[in-house]
Amino acid sequence: MSSAADSTLGRAARYAVPFGLLLIPLWRVKVQTEVPEAYLDEVFHVPQAQAYWRHQWTHWDPKITTPPGLYLWSYLLCAIVLSRDESPKELAIDALRRTNFFTTAVFLPWRLQTLSDAVHKTKNTRKMGAWLSHSVLNICLFPPLFFFSGLYYTDILALLVVIEAYNWDLKRSDAKGATGLLSTLMFLVCGLAALACRQTNIFWVSAFLGGLQVVRKVRLSCEPSKSSDLCSIVKGGFQNEVYDPLVSDASLEDYFKTAISFATASLKNPFSIVASIIPHLAILGAFGAFVFWNDGVVLGHKEFHTAGIHLAQMLYIWPYFAFFSWPLLVVPVANLILPASVLPKYLNYGFPKNQKQLPKLLTVLAVLPVMLAIVHFNTVVHPFTLADNRHYVFYVFRLLLGVHPGVKYVAVLVYFLCGWAVLSAFGFTIDQGPRRVQLPPMAPAAPAAPAAAPTSEQPKENRKTRRANEKTSAKKSQQPESKEKPKKPEPLSPEAFARVHESLAQRRKEQSVAPRVSFVLVWLAATTLSLVTAPLVEPRYFIIPWVLWRLHLPELPNPSAFQKQRPQSEREKELVDLSKNASKFIETAWFIVINAITGYLFLYKGFEWPQEPGKIQRFMW
Repeated sequence: MSSAADSTLGRAARYAVPFGLLLIPLWRVKVQTEVPEAYLDEVFHVPQAQAYWRHQWTHWDPKITTPPGLYLWSYLLCAIVLSRDESPKELAIDALRRTNFFTTAVFLPWRLQTLSDAVHKTKNTRKMGAWLSHSVLNICLFPPLFFFSGLYYTDILALLVVIEAYNWDLKRSDAKGATGLLSTLMFLVCGLAALACRQTNIFWVSAFLGGLQVVRKVRLSCEPSKSSDLCSIVKGGFQNEVYDPLVSDASLEDYFKTAISFATASLKNPFSIVASIIPHLAILGAFGAFVFWNDGVVLGHKEFHTAGIHLAQMLYIWPYFAFFSWPLLVVPVANLILPASVLPKYLNYGFPKNQKQLPKLLTVLAVLPVMLAIVHFNTVVHPFTLADNRHYVFYVFRLLLGVHPGVKYVAVLVYFLCGWAVLSAFGFTIDQGPRRVQLPPMAPAAPAAPAAAPTSEQPKENRKTRRANEKTSAKKSQQPESKEKPKKPEPLSPEAFARVHESLAQRRKEQSVAPRVSFVLVWLAATTLSLVTAPLVEPRYFIIPWVLWRLHLPELPNPSAFQKQRPQSEREKELVDLSKNASKFIETAWFIVINAITGYLFLYKGFEWPQEPGKIQRFMW
């Protein structure tokens, strides 16, 4: 992280972040100018928020499916902002949309940066103008997130409370005493607030954060496994050893081994594990009580939002990620599949040999049949999907299902390759230290040079000082030498030196912030739980999984030519700087292009339905 932080392009990007965030208020103003009336789901959200503003707390629109967190948040913000003046009796849609904009442009970047610093274990001492990172800017410009920042939807706040719960969960893991109790209480408040915004947040504040808490607890109480053999891993789990390789070193079988290792290690200390996730279990209990009271998960429109099993959601997510994040994937994936001789000098990251390969044949034979079975037996098409041509998903499904019956099966190869690239991104890093030190042979000591005779040209003070030093040396030479001479340190043997180097390398590897297999397993589990229960395919549902994926990506390494030596010239420094930061700049430009196109279509390319003449319909995510 340090190299990127000190680079010229990195500094330039950070100082440009506030100007990039100005695109959010610009988008809100354009939406309010061109679409002053409530549109689509705003038709339900806006009147409900206005009813709460009138203190009609028992009023509820039966067509609203999500809890009232958004309306309470808007009430709080508007009450604070309007407290100086006489509060209006009615909140206009502009004021409500403004609360969403304020959430996106102020609160979300601030809390995202705090979480990013905690995840990557960096101390942010930058000046306020450069406090936000380039990655945080790109997350805020993520097209589905950016688009709904101009409308009054629940997605922005649902993400914010999950990020805030993550922040407090990390704090409570490191804090003790009163500070730890306060952090736990704040986590509980944020976790319950997350449920008040969206029901599927239970999988993030309870399953995801609870799973990470278990991983941290097990890793703190266990030593790294000394073997990768399955039997040794199971046995080691009961001896306080855990198998958890870096993603960059892992194959498909390592994911199964890691899951088994953590399961057996958890059985060794079940009470301490359960104690560490009591807050997560409390939130889960609160959610269970809500479901029991509500007689279901969704509040309204239950006939169109019944929970089911929709495994195909875990196929659609990979091309979704690849479409938006290809700038971060192209060059590292090229490093994995192309020989080093083909790669340009400044785009060769020097990935080790075990990393530079396509998925193994065993992985392909294990995963592709499962994907084909899911497509064949569990392709769920919600009635809303093919009935509403205002959403881009409508056209994607028309392509998958309407062109030819075989297209949906051919798409499985796209799902597989995109999934491989997206998950491999957690391992786009290498261990760059500590380096092996080459000790040069000791050179023979040079004979002492005879003292130069004093000359008349030397100052008198220097001659007096030299004579005094000569007398002191003569007295010391007359003193008897100590009988015990200090022992010279024995030189390290090559074998011992190799063991020291290996120990340092292992210690650095254990302290690495690069994601490990355990994190990917927890992230995949929470993503699966949050998506497969939803019958409707919505780009908005993938926002939280993408943000957490993007937030945990490791920093790209230096080009291999400069991993053992520093750039020697300014030109080389600029090229190394460009190779590490170019993907983020391309990502920014790509997001701006998508936002410009989708924003233009939404604002200026409306159309009419024959059954609703005179009413403008607009394209949106």
